[in-house]
Amino acid sequence: MIVTELDGVPVRLRAPHDLSFLARWGTVFAVLDQQDSGNLCFGVEGRAGRVFVKYAGAPTVRYDGAAETAVANLRRSAEVYRALAHPSLVTLREAVDVGGGHALVFDWADATPVGRQYERSHVVRYLGLPARAAAVQQIYDFHGHAAGRGWVAIDLYDGSVMLDADSGRVVLCDVDLYERGPVVNRMGRMWGSTRFMSPEEYQFGAPIDEVTNVFALGALAHTFLGDDETKSREAWVGTDAQFDVAARAMRPDREARWQSVAALAEAWRTAG
Repeated sequence: MIVTELDGVPVRLRAPHDLSFLARWGTVFAVLDQQDSGNLCFGVEGRAGRVFVKYAGAPTVRYDGAAETAVANLRRSAEVYRALAHPSLVTLREAVDVGGGHALVFDWADATPVGRQYERSHVVRYLGLPARAAAVQQIYDFHGHAAGRGWVAIDLYDGSVMLDADSGRVVLCDVDLYERGPVVNRMGRMWGSTRFMSPEEYQFGAPIDEVTNVFALGALAHTFLGDDETKSREAWVGTDAQFDVAARAMRPDREARWQSVAALAEAWRTAG
């Protein structure tokens, strides 16, 4: 591993890579270099304000695949952000081949990652219970929007969620792997965190659809109102009705879950 610096901010890589192209957007003030997707992420501030740059093409520390694969995946993901544009989704400004790789440039979001892998994941604790439930509703409404357009969430977990603790606004990110349906499990154990994965995400040949997404969304309710590891009633701080909505979402039997994200979202709306 080598450590270089951009505008005084350290960047960890497996091998040298020229990142000077970032100057076209301004001065780097933040770096995320521990992703396992093959992407490097930067906060950059310039004349057009703050932006978030996601770049593939560099030899990142935690990615074992080919750089060309990471570049192809990121280039494809621009379609996802454009197709699913929504107030709760980060806004894509541009997608550009640069620096021997590819970059997506987003509006900067003044929000904190909720995922437990991040140092500030405890941000949820600062919200009152109504605001936590409202954040879950925002996540459900976005995924209802995606399902209505024929898209299936892949690798949906708490790391895809950011939160503005002052306003309670949810900002969703990292939807790069979402696919147009129908989708079939061609991997066996698919991408994702085990805390949010349905049984079919381990079964080669199983359908992956919005009923699959309902399972992960039920688990995300526990991220905000309970414990998404144990999913226990003892850790739950929401209402009993909300717990029951999330519990039905996570039933192992697909047929016993809510049969659409829209149905889950409406059940949550009335359970508060």
